[in-house]
Amino acid sequence: METRFKQHDAYILVHLEPQSYKQTKFNERMFIYYSRLFERHREEYKLIIPIAIFTSDEIRDEPNTVSMAIPGHHILSFEFLKVELKKQDWRTFIHLDNPVAAALLAKMGCNKKEKREVRLSYLRMILRLRKKMDDARLALIMSVADMYFEPNKEQEESLIRELREQYPEEGEALMELMPAWKRWGYEEGIEDGLEKGIEKGIEQAVRKMLIKGFTPEEVAETLELPMEEIRKLTSKN
Repeated sequence: METRFKQHDAYILVHLEPQSYKQTKFNERMFIYYSRLFERHREEYKLIIPIAIFTSDEIRDEPNTVSMAIPGHHILSFEFLKVELKKQDWRTFIHLDNPVAAALLAKMGCNKKEKREVRLSYLRMILRLRKKMDDARLALIMSVADMYFEPNKEQEESLIRELREQYPEEGEALMELMPAWKRWGYEEGIEDGLEKGIEKGIEQAVRKMLIKGFTPEEVAETLELPMEEIRKLTSKN
């Protein structure tokens, strides 16, 4: 990412590296990346800033330095900036209109009792961001967030009701964007479609058998359906 750094009156290069799992010698990998960027861009930028974002579910102290030395002489010191999300207090970010914070809120430090509150706070952040961002960017943020939140359908339904009561218009619009709700609606649509398809297929089979001279009792026995169901289907003809 290229951005402006006012104090140096120059453009700088920012290298962001997301890391979700523990990797031996990750610090050395960051040094290798930095070396390659420095070799390629040292004439263009006064600064190259390396930042690692750790999204692991475990709390641990990730090493962020690389050093080399021989007796009596220090050769190299490299240190990259790091953000360990699990060590961050999610409450610090919920009042900010920061789309990255919204997308990563679920990866921050919280206990099981707080998960519903975190999810509701995230949705409120999205409602605020909706006034400042287009739907495409907002949907992207929400898709990333859903990978981390792993939303629960039963809990989401209670959150939907709460949001609709607090923000009637915004709540409806939010439902159209929410990836999980869209997916559930799609799955329900498929399930409903299958059920209707099966019903229609059974009805056609009953009609064909009756046309061919089968009695209602024989149809019920062959298709293993109750007589009441056969009567309902024949009454439609």
